[in-house]
Formats: sequence, structure tokens, C-alpha cells
Amino acid sequence: MESQKEARTLQEPVARPSGASSSQTPNDKERREGGAVPAAAALGAEADDDSADGLWELPVEPAERRPECTRCSRPQKVCLCPFLPAHPLHISTHLYIIQHPAEVQLKTSISSQYVIRMQPTNRCLSTLECAAVALSILEKNNYIQETLLRPLQALCSFQLQHGAQIRLSKEHLLKNGLYPKPMPKNKRKLRKMELLMNSVKI
Repeated sequence: MESQKEARTLQEPVARPSGASSSQTPNDKERREGGAVPAAAALGAEADDDSADGLWELPVEPAERRPECTRCSRPQKVCLCPFLPAHPLHISTHLYIIQHPAEVQLKTSISSQYVIRMQPTNRCLSTLECAAVALSILEKNNYIQETLLRPLQALCSFQLQHGAQIRLSKEHLLKNGLYPKPMPKNKRKLRKMELLMNSVKI
């Protein structure tokens, strides 16, 4: 008889202080739906509620928002707007980018400035870099390349200042015996690695 009375007492919802969160814990939900809750778990939940009673009355300081950019609404600390051109670039070229997932390797002496990401070789450029180089060549205007790459340089610089590491290319790591992973067993992948080591375009 006493065990039935105790079970009834444990199934009753615990009264919360006014202003407390109305979200239900899984135990609250099971109690209300009449699900069985082990006595030890129910007693533990009540003990937690008792120990948290004083927390409801603690003053909450309003969170102070970081200053935001009026142009892009991102926090000013991570905003790239100062590195974008004040006015849109005037170009006559329509550029369509169709790119293989393995990136693009151009016949150029330009090295990728996207140094926080590992590229197959130093001459494999990111999508932005490919677009910048192509537009500069087609429009015969080197200023376009400089302008389009300024946000990428700022992004990499910011991330390097906050813990990112410079990622050397796979080609460099393989040639210098620094590649951290075991060589692949798949013949096609192994062939790609060999081509990288021999500076053959893949």
C-alpha cells in the first residue's frame, strides 16, 4: 500500500518557481504521460530541482552585442567590407565557372594565396583565384585580380591570427617526406600521388 502511495507522489509534477522555464525534461514528460520512472531517477530529479531553486532569483545581465557592420550586418571584427571595392568593378566579360571538384591547375607562375586550405599543388587555385586571374587576362586589367583577391587575403590573415595553420600543398609534403598519412592502396589514387611527387600535371 505504501509503495503505491509513494509511486503516486513521484508521478505528480514538481512545482516550479514563477518565471521558471516551462520546458519539460524527459522525466517530466514521462510522469505526465503516466510512464514508469525509476524511483531513484525521480528522487534525483527532485534533488536537482531543490538545488537549483536559488538560481531562479539570480540577476541576469543583458548580453552586450558586438558592434556590427552597417553594410553586411556581420560583427565588425570579422567583416570583410573594408577589403571590398567601394564601387562595383566595371567589366564586359561574362564569366561562367565550371570546375572539377579536384580544383583547377593553371599554367601560370601564380601560387595559391588560399594558404589555410591544403591544395594538391601550389599552382592549384581556389575558385575565386581562378575567376580573378581569368578576368584580369580577358579584361587586360591587373587591377581586377588585385581587387578580387583582397578579401581572400584578409580572410586568411584573420584566420591565421586566430589559430588557423598554413597548409602546405600535398605536392610539397610528398616531395619532402612530410605527408602525414599512409600512401593509399587504391591504384588510381596512388598513381595521382606519384604524379604529384614528379610534378606532373594531373
